[in-house]
Amino acid sequence: MKKLFVLALMAIMAIGSAYSQSLEDVWMNLRNNQIGKARKVMDAVMVGNEQDAQAWLMKGNTYLRVYQQDQERIAKDASYVSRTPDAIIIANEAFYQAISLDKDVAPKTGMLGPIEGQALCAEPVYTMAQKAAESGNMENAIKYYNLAARDFKAAKANINAGITYYDLSQLYKATGDKANCKNMLNEAVKLKFPDPVVYLDLYDLFKEEKDTVSCGKILKTALKNVPEDKRADIEAAELDYFAMTGQIDKLNSTCDEMAAKYEKSAAVMALIANHLVNNAQYEKAETVINKGLAVAVSPLDIANLDFQMASRYFFEAIANQEKQDMLMKSKEGSYAERAEKVNELKTAQKTILESAHVWSEKVYELNPNDVNNNVMLQQIKLKLLLPVPDELKAKVDSYRH
Repeated sequence: MKKLFVLALMAIMAIGSAYSQSLEDVWMNLRNNQIGKARKVMDAVMVGNEQDAQAWLMKGNTYLRVYQQDQERIAKDASYVSRTPDAIIIANEAFYQAISLDKDVAPKTGMLGPIEGQALCAEPVYTMAQKAAESGNMENAIKYYNLAARDFKAAKANINAGITYYDLSQLYKATGDKANCKNMLNEAVKLKFPDPVVYLDLYDLFKEEKDTVSCGKILKTALKNVPEDKRADIEAAELDYFAMTGQIDKLNSTCDEMAAKYEKSAAVMALIANHLVNNAQYEKAETVINKGLAVAVSPLDIANLDFQMASRYFFEAIANQEKQDMLMKSKEGSYAERAEKVNELKTAQKTILESAHVWSEKVYELNPNDVNNNVMLQQIKLKLLLPVPDELKAKVDSYRH
């Protein structure tokens, strides 16, 4: 019995020695740039050693070198076709398995540790995800983006990880998977991603769900994470939030603050004006628009501000019409008194519409293909009993098809 035990122990020692020697062979082949030999030995070594962190780490190093060698060959000969097109994915998984089994696993001299390895895998895997998305292979795109995000996070490259999560959110959005779209955006938020688009997308999703509490929270989070020079759109979303929650006083005061803060930005002035117009703050909107026009330079900014001014008058005219309708339905006072007030409103309405017409025509001159302005301009002309040019009518008719 003692002899059998000794023989078994010797066999185990021999296996361990063979395993160590095999890893040494892989290591030496890599050091000597014998990538093909290293790969063959590595594949053999992995059989039965799936729970060994050092084996996975060496496999990661091996397949990363296979990938790099392929890239060098492709750079020299564009017609070269790799025999291991998924080498970077294999390397990626190997580095991940190594650190999952032993977070302290150390590489041999001249080899990469698991975090360094994952960091080097991240960019190529991200590129593969982009190509998969462009070709319409959503399954692989989602798979590769998730791997890249994991790698970037492991390497503490939070900006890159955030970008990857945002890309993932857009894939899920395109497929109508709102739940996963939201999950990916939230992953980016956890990383304190500094781009406002992540928070604005989440805001829109919460708004769609009529979750005003979450709308308010995500905007507060955005103001903490987004740099000062990128907050204009977040602050504009705040205006929308105040309007949605009926905080008109807060809307007005914030508009005043933004108008002072961004007084030299015509684009921001147009954003502010849009919210004021939508909430019937017509005179305040006009003041902001005039400030914007005073600094506007580009035709696009000027056209946008002109459109806001046209909208300011157009919607005031609609509000005027609603007042007329309410007066006619009212039972208060005599019919003659109501009729007199209606006539006064009609006179004012014509003047307001004429102002709207002047500004809408300006927009048409600057940008005759502005859909919203063209529709509004035709409506204004019809209300003022003005002829509608054939060109304008044709454009508006085309929008219905």
